[in-house]
Amino acid sequence: MTVSNENTAETGIAAVNGTQLYYRTAGDGEPLVLLHAGVADSRMWEAQFEKFAQHHRVIAYDLRGYGQSDMPDDPFTHHHDLTALLDYFDVASAHLLGASAGGAVALNFALEHPDRVKTISLAAAAVEGYQFTDRQTLEGWEEAGAAFEQEAYERAAEIESEMWLAGPYRDLDQLDPELRKLLRDMLLQSYEIAPNGEDLEQELQPSAVSRLDEIEAPVLVIIGDQDRPDILAIAEKLTAQLPTVEKSIILDTAHLPNLERPDLFNERVLDFVNGQPAVRE
Repeated sequence: MTVSNENTAETGIAAVNGTQLYYRTAGDGEPLVLLHAGVADSRMWEAQFEKFAQHHRVIAYDLRGYGQSDMPDDPFTHHHDLTALLDYFDVASAHLLGASAGGAVALNFALEHPDRVKTISLAAAAVEGYQFTDRQTLEGWEEAGAAFEQEAYERAAEIESEMWLAGPYRDLDQLDPELRKLLRDMLLQSYEIAPNGEDLEQELQPSAVSRLDEIEAPVLVIIGDQDRPDILAIAEKLTAQLPTVEKSIILDTAHLPNLERPDLFNERVLDFVNGQPAVRE
């Protein structure tokens, strides 16, 4: 473990569950775990980390195969990694914040360990078992996959950035160049670390999409109004089927609202996690 002078954050590598997970942690109070999107790594939480650490013990980590975490050639589940990481930190229960694929990890964990979850905040969440139907999204995935197979990694990153940072209604050049560079860098690093990661990941059975009514923790669903149609549909499904749920829409953002409007995003998450009703637009 090393200690960073900046923000008094601790960074290190946790050897858990047959892998090594890079983490960063700071603050005191009830634990809040940050689970990043599948097109990102824990760097996506830079605008959240300090703010949340003023109120909570924040744990942000790179999922297996992302950022500075490694990717052994063994079958795995991300929610089992999360279980092992909480045990590593001696955390009995925590608030979870999951973005996109990180939201799916949070939901799977909550289904297996309901007693270890205080609240769940879901930002443009995926749900394991949900079948995407939007033609443009499916074609984008196919195009990005083809570019990856041809080792045209810059092109693959550009396609994924167009899909998820810009969304279906905007162009990349309309967005902050720093955000575009950050996402590109995170994508390229993930391509290098875990080219076959999806083939090794095991799904929860039965899948979460058929078990949403079993989630016991209160849930905040955050969605950007410029996100892709299937992600908007998932947000509606979550809102309709989760037992205790609030929904918050962040206008003029797509799939990564925490990057596009961090101040508003932070306010809504903290209001919810700390027991206040989420403000809606």
